[in-house]
Amino acid sequence: MKKKWIVIVASGFLLAACGDNKTDTAYNEKTTETAPTSDAPPTVTPEYNPPDNTRVAFQTKYPNATDVSWSAYKPYERINWEWTGWPSMDTTYYAVNYKVDNRNFWSWWDKNTNWIGSSSVIEDSTMLPDPVKKTLRNSYAGYKIKSIDEENDKNRTVYEIKLEKGDATAKVLIDKNGKIWKKDAKA
Repeated sequence: MKKKWIVIVASGFLLAACGDNKTDTAYNEKTTETAPTSDAPPTVTPEYNPPDNTRVAFQTKYPNATDVSWSAYKPYERINWEWTGWPSMDTTYYAVNYKVDNRNFWSWWDKNTNWIGSSSVIEDSTMLPDPVKKTLRNSYAGYKIKSIDEENDKNRTVYEIKLEKGDATAKVLIDKNGKIWKKDAKA
């Protein structure tokens, strides 16, 4: 009986000693809760800290940003990455989610502190530039807008717009001047 208790106590010490001894400097011990998108409970994720020079570059570019949350790059499902013309990204790149004037944005930075681009969801199609609205009226009359993503990089501002008309769907990439860069339609 005495040996059994020694084994149980020793096992407890062993388990305690094998706890999480993470030394990854990119993460703090602090965790942040993310808002649930359904009835599921919020998830707890580690706070991510990019290198100081990347954080400073971001703060310089977006001095009015609030609710800033960093992470390692992972594809943002709403963007068709092949359409953006942006360079290939990998997990050595950084993503940051933030708000400016109460509007939600994502930006991506490479491992050398270079800004790749930014994206935000546009909820109200009346916020689109007039040339984009004109192109939609002329080329996609009768289509209903399902989603709009504004995408910015060093060279341009474009709008990735998903549309539908009955069973027909379309996705179009239009620059701020109304020029269609890419399109994909399914009947």
